[in-house]
Amino acid sequence: MRGIEPRGDPAIELIERGDYVGAERLLQQRLTRRASAREHGLLGTVYLLQGRPKEARRQLKRAQELAPHESEWTEKLRKATADLESKSHVQFFEVLPFDRDELLAPPPPPELPAPPRPSSPGPVDRLRATACQLLGRGVTLVQRLAVGWESLRGEADRRHGVWTDWYRKSLFHSIVALAAMRQKLTQGNLVNTYPVRALTGFQARDQAIPPGVTHFRTVDGSWNNLSNPKEGAAGVRFSRNVRLSVTWPRTGQELLTPNPAEISQVLLARGAKMKEVPFLNLLAAAWIQFMIHDWTGHRMDRRFGVIEVPLPPDHPARRKYYQRKMFVGRTAPDPTRMPEDAGTPPTYINEETAWWDGSQIYGSHPKTARLLRALKGGKLRLNERGLLPVDSKGLEQAGSTRTWWVGLSLVHTLFAREHNAICDMLGARYPAWNDNQLYNVARLINAALLAKIHSVEWTPAMLPNPKLASGMNSNWYGLMETFLKKRHERRTLPPMKIANPVLGGLVGNALNNEDVPYALSEEFVEVYRMHELLPDELEIRRIQDPQVLERVPLAEVTQAAVPRLLARVPMADLFFSFGKMHPGALVLNNYPRTLRELTIPGNPVYDLAAVDILRARERGVPRYNEFRRQLGLRPITTFEDLTDDEEQVAALKRIYQSVEEIDLLIGNRAEAYRPEYFGFGETLFQVFLLNASRRLAADRFYTDSFNAETYSPEGLRWIDENDMKSVLLRHFPTLSGTGLANVSNAFEPWDEKELLEDRNRHPLRAFDA
Repeated sequence: MRGIEPRGDPAIELIERGDYVGAERLLQQRLTRRASAREHGLLGTVYLLQGRPKEARRQLKRAQELAPHESEWTEKLRKATADLESKSHVQFFEVLPFDRDELLAPPPPPELPAPPRPSSPGPVDRLRATACQLLGRGVTLVQRLAVGWESLRGEADRRHGVWTDWYRKSLFHSIVALAAMRQKLTQGNLVNTYPVRALTGFQARDQAIPPGVTHFRTVDGSWNNLSNPKEGAAGVRFSRNVRLSVTWPRTGQELLTPNPAEISQVLLARGAKMKEVPFLNLLAAAWIQFMIHDWTGHRMDRRFGVIEVPLPPDHPARRKYYQRKMFVGRTAPDPTRMPEDAGTPPTYINEETAWWDGSQIYGSHPKTARLLRALKGGKLRLNERGLLPVDSKGLEQAGSTRTWWVGLSLVHTLFAREHNAICDMLGARYPAWNDNQLYNVARLINAALLAKIHSVEWTPAMLPNPKLASGMNSNWYGLMETFLKKRHERRTLPPMKIANPVLGGLVGNALNNEDVPYALSEEFVEVYRMHELLPDELEIRRIQDPQVLERVPLAEVTQAAVPRLLARVPMADLFFSFGKMHPGALVLNNYPRTLRELTIPGNPVYDLAAVDILRARERGVPRYNEFRRQLGLRPITTFEDLTDDEEQVAALKRIYQSVEEIDLLIGNRAEAYRPEYFGFGETLFQVFLLNASRRLAADRFYTDSFNAETYSPEGLRWIDENDMKSVLLRHFPTLSGTGLANVSNAFEPWDEKELLEDRNRHPLRAFDA
């Protein structure tokens, strides 16, 4: 690739100043005199920067014809083609400021069915429930003593080193240690961003409870808590997992120090080869993005202000596209600030419901939800090929289509089909149910299945440690079911459901929001930035021929380009391809090149790695060491505490003057001291540990209302008897002839039998999770 040359070229100087009109005019004049590859290529570059990929492709194709060995024009031609096919330069969504009156208004009246007639338990059921309650009280007392003792032991252990060592203990002590860590976090790190005594969203107290909300989820997430109607709903504030006093946004020069673009270039940029996770497949990467879209969403745009990020000389946008700065739109301000908020840091609004309710499939807003429904048989709209419908701009339609790519399309389509299959099952059992009843009960079942898959499959696959896997299964089923029964025999609501969240599990036991209104935090958003999982190109295979037949750049399978790929490659083959590929590791210098040169509307070369650093600073998320202090972890004192890799330590010292400057994302990626086979380090794990349990324990539909009356007996059976593998095989039965048949967890590599004993590829097989 050539550098910026020759210096003094008036056309390049105009491009550097952002005068694209002037550069276009000058280059067109030159072309009338001399049609060289350079002039065509520079003009194509100008068109790329203007968001005109069609004209850019024409010019760059001509440059390539005149200079076929010049890689610069070939690379830019591919970008222009990808931008044109994906329509990445097109504004798919209008980004408007939040409407204060709308955010403060009471929840809209939900369109829900009438609740079912309550059932009365018989004498045997009442006796069993009483016994489980009494047993649960006794177990809870013992649990508190054990957790209290382990907390004291843990404090002593932490005095002897920077890192926790829960995973080095026996299985019993590890589970108790995890419970102690979680208890400490819930007691000290759940911070409400609304004033004391105010309900979430500043709602009036004692609002009349609408019919249906006792048994069905609302579209916007309201009324999950019947006494705090907007708790966890779309359009309310993110919470915090650290003290408010440390969440003031960085401003001025502090916002840009060290330079996020230089951090991207030195510490995050992927080399020639992606560092892979050998024990995961690429479905794991698509899955976590799918889940995050269920939980969180910020609104960002230039209309809310612009952050100008200087680009270092060796940054790709500077070297190849002559950009001196990157312009980043700010996060939308919270218009619901009240006088009671005076003196507190800024707050931000979550566009999505924070509940684990499948809102990425169904939508968080009534208009979206209605658009996605077939309005017949309770089903979601799919086209004649069983694929998601496509809108007038060429983008597939779903509850959330932000940062859309083929991986999201696969998982969204799979669970839209699963919703419809659940509707068929319910319709056969309850023929008198109308469309609304079928839709809402199927949504409950589908969302719970997603939560179960994430809890007992994705998480153990991502962190395949036997103690962690046992803890996650215990979160869902309880220790009794986890240790006394095999995987396929476990039931979420067994006949003897012990009334204790450890022995009996969180799901189906009493609701507990720790007296802090449920919301997801800004810190949660930051630690779940996992873009390194994505490859820069997909390897396309066919089920009939497992060899790699095609390598498709990631940029060519995004947004409007996805339907084109689905038109020529069967979805079963794409799932097979994902099952055979590995994701990238969450470590330094592994950020996808594609995401560091994104095209977004109004910003033709957007470095998402730099923006990830910037967002944490903009939203007041503490830097790495302070973040550890806030979580009760010991701070590091030297760069060498993070890693013994000399090159990485030198790179860290090149960027940061002290360990106190290290950004949260960088510290998380640099942590080399991790439990065996952990996909991420302990700092990120603390926020995961806190929220993985809270997402279940604080949700009425996974606690007090997780019962046959709400879900139906058939629904509970569906949740218990299905997993990611069974869902895949139901909708794509040809996958039964692939390596998926050889693994119990669908997020493991879909290997042939001879590779199953490789512990680096299949650590889950070493124990029964």
